[in-house]
Amino acid sequence: MNKSTQLISSTVFILLGLSFFITSCEEPINQPRKYGFPRMELPEGFGYKTFSNESCPFTFLFPDYGEISRDMSDSCWVDINFPGYDLTWHFTYRNTEESNKSRGQHFEEYRRLIYKHSSKASHIEANPMEAPAGKGTLFEIYGEVGTPQQIFLYDQKEEDIMMMSFYYQTATENDSLAPLTVYMKEEVQKMLQTFKWK
Repeated sequence: MNKSTQLISSTVFILLGLSFFITSCEEPINQPRKYGFPRMELPEGFGYKTFSNESCPFTFLFPDYGEISRDMSDSCWVDINFPGYDLTWHFTYRNTEESNKSRGQHFEEYRRLIYKHSSKASHIEANPMEAPAGKGTLFEIYGEVGTPQQIFLYDQKEEDIMMMSFYYQTATENDSLAPLTVYMKEEVQKMLQTFKWK
């Protein structure tokens, strides 16, 4: 093989290599990035304070990083917000003599409200519960719902009723909120253990 043939074959080889290299360098296809899970810092090193007012015939302890945001002077509707977490504890009080409804009627009304979550909930559990202040039902609501837990509690005479729920005011998916939900359910249990009728 003479030098000119060798030069031609080398040139062809280089040109072919360059053409493959150039055609393989296409623009990358843009793919949407997967959403990351927001970092959830759980509270630590806090104390508790007592909820008590003239309109509500009960007291309880709640974490001191919560703030009472609604406290009606003419009725017992109370909201406790947890600003760093976009969640709220909501309390409603009912008395069977004042409302002219039985404990069972109030329970049925509350149960219907809870089961309105059925369209988004994957599962709803209603579990009987007992606390120092009385008996009731603990509702666990699973799935993409804003209210993972609700409580219906009544005293031994079945006259005084407290209905409580905690709900999120954020669009964050429940997978990301799961650690906070578990943590807050434990705080709700502490609230129930300290709940007292006046």
